[in-house]
Parts: sequence; structure tokens; C-alpha cells
Amino acid sequence: MARILQLSDPHLVPAQRRVAGRLDTAELFRSAVARIRQDWQRFAPIDAVVVTGDVSDDGGRESFDLFRTLVSELPAPVLVIPGNHDQREPLRACFQNAAFMPRTGRINWVHDVGSLRIIGLDTLIEGQGGGIVDTPTLRFLSAALQEAGERGVLIAMHHPPFASGIAFMDAIGLAGIPELADVLTRATADIRIICGHVHGTIVGTVGGHVAIASPALCSAFALDYREDAPVGFHTSTGRYMIHSWDGCFRSAE
Repeated sequence: MARILQLSDPHLVPAQRRVAGRLDTAELFRSAVARIRQDWQRFAPIDAVVVTGDVSDDGGRESFDLFRTLVSELPAPVLVIPGNHDQREPLRACFQNAAFMPRTGRINWVHDVGSLRIIGLDTLIEGQGGGIVDTPTLRFLSAALQEAGERGVLIAMHHPPFASGIAFMDAIGLAGIPELADVLTRATADIRIICGHVHGTIVGTVGGHVAIASPALCSAFALDYREDAPVGFHTSTGRYMIHSWDGCFRSAE
């Protein structure tokens, strides 16, 4: 049995600042961590905390340092991938001594927990809202899948590898989905993909495998499929997901 706690999209900024002039994301994250600590015994043991991007809202080192300080209160290893609001080098510097963190290049990594392999994929295009699964990342993924053996595989990425149906989010979606699907189709492992970005629970498929977008810790987007759906968010209660592997996957919010 392996059990993973997924956190996504905290969008942290330094204390006393507000995201979009409204969200005190530092306090929201602090409250979420406190609530998770209170609930910990209900779903423990947790083998790792996986954070699927947009750790910060401004990409600044101070925001990443605040995140690391607050998340360190959770009694499990923390694994992080960048989202479109993050900056790669400040995030790398904050976690430079963490075993999962590559020293250069994209923040792609592998972390094995017993019979489960967790693969983190960096979809960040710095300065843009949309993401990409580029050729080096596809090569990394292919090799990591080939080396997985009989393990189940949990792939963590920020941008969902499917269209959400929310027009303003799909406009900053993921490039390279057909190429990703090709790699996944050829894989023999039992795979589940987890992601963030859309600030809500949405389930899709890619390459014959289930992909689940998680709710965000800081805010939510309305499920509105109209082409002219208004851009904006409403506040959230800091939701998260638990993914378990015991010969098959189970995911719960």
C-alpha cells in the first residue's frame, strides 16, 4: 500500500499581500495545513505529499520559502513540480537540497514508494499561462515508465492533459497531448495522472489512462461551458486529494 496526499495551486505570496487584491493565500494555506494536520490520523500513513504546481503566485523566492516553512509542518516527504505561475530557478533554489530536485534543466523527477513509482513532469513555459510536454520531458517519461517494472505509476503534472471545457482555462492549456498520449499508450504499467491548474475536480483520460485535476487550495473556477464564460474565481475552502495504490488506484477528495 502507498498513499499520497496531493495539494495543488496554493498561489502563495508573502504575508500581508493579496492575490488579485482579495485572497490572503498565506493565511489560506496556513489554515489548510492546520486542518490537514488535524485530519492526518484519518488517512495516515501518508508516504509523500505531492504539490502539483502554482506553489507561488508571483514566482518569487520569498513565496517559495514561505511555502516550504508552512508545508514542513506535515509529517511526510514533500515533492514539488512547477506550475505556470512559478519560476523554475527560485523553486529549484528553495528545494536544492531535496533528493528529488534535479540540479539543472526541467524539474522532472522520479520518486519510488514501495510498489508505487511517482513521476513528476515539468510543463512550465516561463512567462506563459499554457504549458507543454516537450521532447526532453517525453524522453524522460518514456525511460521512467520502462524502468517502473511491476510498480503502479502515479504521474504528477500541473496542466491537465485534456480539455477542461472551461474556455478561458483551455486557452492556456497543455501542448503536446498527442505525443504524451502516444508514450502512455505504449506503456504497460497501471498509470494514473494527477494535475492541477483548473482549480476544480475534473476527470479525463489520455492514452487510455485516467487523469484527474485536483481542486485548488486557494480558490475555484466556476464550471461554465459557455464560450463567453466570464473569467474569474470564487473562494474555496482549501480542498485536497488522497491517492492510494494497493494493486489498483483509488482517488478521493
